[in-house]
Amino acid sequence: MLASVDVHRPAAKELLATVARAVQVRCFEDAGGDPVELAARSVYAARQAGCDFLIVDSAGRLQIDQKLMEELVRVVERVRPSEVLYVADAMSGQDAVRSALEFHRRVTLTGIILSKLDGDARGGAALSVRSVTGVPIKFVGIGEKPTDLETFYPDRMASRVLGMGDVLSLVEKAQSTFQEGE
Repeated sequence: MLASVDVHRPAAKELLATVARAVQVRCFEDAGGDPVELAARSVYAARQAGCDFLIVDSAGRLQIDQKLMEELVRVVERVRPSEVLYVADAMSGQDAVRSALEFHRRVTLTGIILSKLDGDARGGAALSVRSVTGVPIKFVGIGEKPTDLETFYPDRMASRVLGMGDVLSLVEKAQSTFQEGE
């Protein structure tokens, strides 16, 4: 089940509901209120529905916002998730490093998702974010579709950072797109 507790961005819940439909999973759709209470209700709803996993999407932060950080701390304290993943924008450079470090200090991250690797960013921030937090990069986003979220492979990122490109991912993408005869 997917659940949005972002009460700050008007279309956050609708966007997550669209993603849930696209990947054919349930979506917790509750009308507004306090993000901490929404998160608690989403856990209850997921249990009632027999869901094995619940992904709670919190309000996004482009820079460190104390009010939103305190909100996130309260959500994590209330829900006690098994994973706390930080989504780092590969194009944000050192801002991603500072932000990830503050998130880790406040809520103890268990992993990182590196997004926007489909653009010009090589992912150098990935190495820095990994280094300062000590937590693994678990996934990378290489596009906007749900199928564009992939498992992170360090050797491929190293090639990309060094400007050698990610040949293995290109080969895999070609294999999944074209039939062998083509």
